[in-house]
Amino acid sequence: MKTLSLIISVFSVLFFMACSNNTDSTNSSTAEEEKAISQVLEADDMVYEEIGDATEDDYGVEDPSWLPGSLAKEGFRMRFGRKIEERKRNIEVVLTSDTTATAYISNTYKGQFVSLTGAWVDDTTFTLQRFSKPLEHQVERVVNLVKFRDDANLERRNWKRTSVSMADGKSVPNTIKIMELVITPENQDSIIITNPIDHFVDGVNILTLPRFTDVTVRVKIENNSSSLVEYPEGSGSTENVRLQYGRNRKGHHAKANFEYVGKDIDGYQVYEGHWQVRQFSGIHHAVIDVIDNGTILNENSADYPYNSATWGTPYLVTPF
Repeated sequence: MKTLSLIISVFSVLFFMACSNNTDSTNSSTAEEEKAISQVLEADDMVYEEIGDATEDDYGVEDPSWLPGSLAKEGFRMRFGRKIEERKRNIEVVLTSDTTATAYISNTYKGQFVSLTGAWVDDTTFTLQRFSKPLEHQVERVVNLVKFRDDANLERRNWKRTSVSMADGKSVPNTIKIMELVITPENQDSIIITNPIDHFVDGVNILTLPRFTDVTVRVKIENNSSSLVEYPEGSGSTENVRLQYGRNRKGHHAKANFEYVGKDIDGYQVYEGHWQVRQFSGIHHAVIDVIDNGTILNENSADYPYNSATWGTPYLVTPF
């Protein structure tokens, strides 16, 4: 009887050792897969993300950074931008099978929102007000990936990105929500988006724009701020809406300002902008950038904190 008990004890120890080794092996394999996927995402131009401005010289300048241009000095001018001082990126990888995965990416930006507003009183006199307030902006997106061959020896373990959602961004705190985005490229059907995280693009359905294409963009906005600021006064416009486009890893960027159209039947603010694609061929990013007027025009950060919403998408520019 003692011999039987000893045999059972030995087998139990061996069984638990085997299970432990198997668990360690599984955890190690999972960690290696997650590391490989993170490397894929860090290098992928489709997943590039940035909302900040390089310097204050870029604030309010609409001319593309890759073309010569100058800032017109006439009338009242609002110049503002984001000075990013801290960037934090988190990637949560869910292995949905041995050969498929979904990555949930969140980026947190912290820094200062800088506003420079002024007016030319005459040909030689310019009045300027400059202030800054703390900003925190969070951007999320989802990426789907597939492993084409199970070969651990190859770089990044053969993981490839298959599709990427749009980027959904908002300030902390926030009262602004983008309700709908309509993109109408010249000679193409309109694209209507109501949920950026559910709108995925891949190598086939990515927004493809031949160079010099004219694009019309219309956006609907809900703003639940209790202290709305109209600018210009009496216009009904309570937000500043612009398109940041041509963004890529080389640091290029350009901006196009939107015009206020009015309210729709649901009471949403409607803005429309026009954009001509002048970038060179390749993958670029466009960001619908909505900022509360109070953020820009009032330096009181308690009553008018940084308040913004952004939607971003990659797009492909072709020569023809």
